[in-house]
Order: sequence, then C-alpha cells, then structure tokens
Amino acid sequence: MEDILKNKLKYLVNKKKTLLEICETLELKNYEVIGLVELMKQDGELLDYVNGEIVKLRKPIKNNDVYELPNNMEHLKLLLISDTHLCSKYDRLDILRYLYDKAEDKGIKHILHSGDFTDGKSHRPEHIYELKEPSYEGQVEYCVEKYPTFSGKTYVIAGNHDGWWYKSAGSEIVKSIAKQREDIIYLGSDVADMKIGKLKIRLFHGNGGNAYAKSYKLQKYLDTIPVEEKPHILQTGHIHQAFYYKQDNTHCLQTGCLEDLTPYARSLGFSGDKSCWWLDINFDDKGNIYSITPELETFGKKLIRRR
Repeated sequence: MEDILKNKLKYLVNKKKTLLEICETLELKNYEVIGLVELMKQDGELLDYVNGEIVKLRKPIKNNDVYELPNNMEHLKLLLISDTHLCSKYDRLDILRYLYDKAEDKGIKHILHSGDFTDGKSHRPEHIYELKEPSYEGQVEYCVEKYPTFSGKTYVIAGNHDGWWYKSAGSEIVKSIAKQREDIIYLGSDVADMKIGKLKIRLFHGNGGNAYAKSYKLQKYLDTIPVEEKPHILQTGHIHQAFYYKQDNTHCLQTGCLEDLTPYARSLGFSGDKSCWWLDINFDDKGNIYSITPELETFGKKLIRRR
C-alpha cells in the first residue's frame, strides 16, 4: 500500500499539483503527506517540502557537513577506490571482491569511494546494450546484493554516472543503495569532506573530459579550495586514470577505475587504469599526521579467482 501511495505522490508532484490537491487525491492529512515525503527522501527520492508545497528537486541539495570519525591509533590504513560502474557489462566485481578480502586481511576499517558507484543510464541509445541492469530498481538490487562486504565501512559519493538517474528517475541511487546496506555510508553528490581524528580528507568526483595534462584539472580544483579547508588527502575520480602528487600539505590521489574499457570509451580513444590506492598514515602521540605513504595496485584483464 505504501509503495502505491509513493508512486501516486510522485505522479501528482510531476503534474505540479498543490499540497491541498495532493492531500485530497490521496485522502491524507497534510502532515501525513509531508511525513511520506520525508520517508521518500530517505530512499533517495528528490522531493522536498518547500514554502508550503511538495516540490521535485532537479538535483541533490549540497551540504557542507563534515563526516567525522574518531581515531586513537598511531597507524591508520585506508583503501581508496573509484569508478566501479556497477551494472555495466564491463564492471569488475572480481577485483572488488579481491580488494575487500585483502582489506579485511590488512585490518582496514575504512574504504573510500570517489564516485560513479553505478554505471547509471545515459541518453546514448546504445548505452542500454552495455548494461547488465537497465532499470533503476534493477541497478539498486544488483548493487545491494552483489557489492562486497567486510567488517568495516565503505564511504562513497555519487559521480556523474550515478547522477544520470536524477533526471530520469528523480532519485539519488547511491543513497537508495546505502539505505539497504548498513556498511555503506553515503556522503553526498560529487564532493564530501571527512575527518578521521585530525586527518582531513576530501572526496571529489568531477566531470567533463580529460585535460591536456592529467594533473591539470586536479591542480586547478585544489587551487579553488580555501587554505583553511585544504585537506591532507584529496581523492578524485572520473577520468579513469591514476597518479599521485603532493602540493604543500595535501596529498593528491587521482584514483583509477575498476571497469574494463567499454566500446564507447574505446571509440573515443580513452584509456583506463584499473587500479586502487592503499594508504598508510602514521600519527604522533598527539594525533598529528606524521607521514602519509601511498601504494598503487594495478590490475589487468585476467579474472581474479577468490581464495
């Protein structure tokens, strides 16, 4: 019954009906409709109660909250991944499973994902032939059931592929997935800040094509961050290539993808680095960062068999 009400509500909002008209059609009180909207927001639906009316948002609302985690360890280990493009016929769940098993063995408790969790569904007519699951519901179910688990948490932002669902389905797909998985923490769309103890981290996905130099866009983005907000670690995604450089006190890690090259990407002459970053961070006895050491791990076409 609740799903029927939600679908009717979405239909009425799309028709730009007033709150009064929605209440009359659904035979609900206004506070019941507003409560239903709040429940739908938790599922990733881009609806909100604004100035006395229920409205459809064009994209998620950005927030400046910092997701904070305590840390009392002298040695912290992280795994950085990006661009898994799940539900693509070219996704590499075998690599993901290998990485999560390895993270478990290493005692890692935090895995950071800088966007394009799913492959989404674009306006390209041929894109549907590259997908294992073309529907919103199918992609949610696929990710909830197949994304690997471990004893820690995965912290993720949405990328531009995830964002294709904003216009077509009016929902934040990664938020919807995370609601059904206690081990996945959704931090928002495109950019998010974290703190683990005194360690400041920014996840950023980005958009647009590649620059003439791999590091150009990342350097330009870093320059836009106010000095007081500059992170110790800047993790980025989107371009499916991996590199590292350090500028002042910021360690910049462009994270590769975990997807084989698609026919569309190949036709455009793009390349992709299937890779991840392992990080070792050491703190002094006051919790200040003493050292940050990155290690790149790369992957080929060969399937990885689970142990």
